[in-house]
Amino acid sequence: MTPVRRFVAAALVLLVAAPGVAGAQVLADGMGVSVEALKEDVIARLADCETGGLANRDAAIVPGLNGEATIGRLQFQVRTVIAYTKEIENRRIDVSEARRIALDGRRSATLAKKIIFDRNGARHWHRCARKLGLYQEVKGIQGRAP
Repeated sequence: MTPVRRFVAAALVLLVAAPGVAGAQVLADGMGVSVEALKEDVIARLADCETGGLANRDAAIVPGLNGEATIGRLQFQVRTVIAYTKEIENRRIDVSEARRIALDGRRSATLAKKIIFDRNGARHWHRCARKLGLYQEVKGIQGRAP
């Protein structure tokens, strides 16, 4: 485990164990870690798991369990991007725009954070969520968000 990962893990332990932390800020080893930083770490680890360490993670195309292609570093299916963009942002997008979102690291990470933390959607990445212990970790982060 890298020093950064150990730091984030320690911060998460404090986050889960310390109710009422002001400003959704966690102190670990004398340094502050925001809830947003914890969310970013979850998404980064999820992307690493989903792509299996591929060199060009943004271009990863893998068949999903339902036979549809999953694309990008977070392995989105186009229909998932379309559905959640409509639900979360209240706007319709076409297949081409959904592909662009899935293949854009920043936009796909933003969408994944909304799905996971605002819609309890870690189940969309069940294998990696289970492998990384994200179900419990997400609950801890959600419980401390402002």
